[in-house]
Amino acid sequence: MKRYIYIASLLVLPILQSCEKREAIPLNLEVHTDKNSYKVGEQVLFHISGNPDQLTFFSGEEGHKYVYRERTKAIPQAVTLEFSTNRRYGTDAQQPNSLRLLVSQQFAGVYQPDAIKESDWVDITAAFKLSGIQANDATYVSSGQVDLSKLSASGFNLNANAMVYFAFKYTGNTGSTQPRWWINQFSLNTETTEGITLPVANLQGAAWTSIGLENSPVSWLLSSAGLRFQGGGATIGSNQVWAISKPLDLTSVTPDKGVALKNMSTRMDTYAYTFTAPGTYEITFVGSNSNVYGEYPVVKTVELEVTE
Repeated sequence: MKRYIYIASLLVLPILQSCEKREAIPLNLEVHTDKNSYKVGEQVLFHISGNPDQLTFFSGEEGHKYVYRERTKAIPQAVTLEFSTNRRYGTDAQQPNSLRLLVSQQFAGVYQPDAIKESDWVDITAAFKLSGIQANDATYVSSGQVDLSKLSASGFNLNANAMVYFAFKYTGNTGSTQPRWWINQFSLNTETTEGITLPVANLQGAAWTSIGLENSPVSWLLSSAGLRFQGGGATIGSNQVWAISKPLDLTSVTPDKGVALKNMSTRMDTYAYTFTAPGTYEITFVGSNSNVYGEYPVVKTVELEVTE
């Protein structure tokens, strides 16, 4: 029997022969407005051409400036603190100095009773206003805004380049009703040499730790409602309890952020925005066409005057 064997030859395609050079598609982005001046609350309509794959918007307002998109450090020329307190129960005669505010740049950050040394802390309570005894839970008293860099007369000389700790120190004596202190606001800010106010910490962000001394039976409680110390009746044992913040960096700032307006699956020819405060704004649009072969970013800036 004869056998016929057919051998198929493989055709190898020279794929490199026809290789094409690929790159990101250039972008011709343009942005303009109908006029150069607007009123507060008036809608600003930005006209956009070029249909970029991605588009990001920086309004020029605080926290949204393109120039500060990579800034993580800023040197403060002022550091301000403001908080609010509500006090119920307990007389000053029987329960004196039940709440004090202290600050430290020497505290070692060890949150244990035997690590609390009064010599590491400066009492700055006198620079602020505390609540008197209130008839209800809803009445909070602002401490006033105080520049911590101007407290040398109180014995505190701020080093803006060092970590800072704050402590609310509660003292309650057994034998009479101990005061109840609630704190619902704590706002620590820096003001840069450019006159820009930047947040450092709020009440929740300061992350308070309660540390009881001398076998104190009550602790500070931090919740969504605020920082609270409930004191107690005349039979409650004496309390000396500190609520100490985490270390706070006065030079660390969050980079400014833009708003992503579109991706390559959508088209945007106009964008509407409303400014709520007067000023001169440098608005920045960052567009790009990007793919596996690269990215083609384009930055366009529009300056607008916003008046009352």
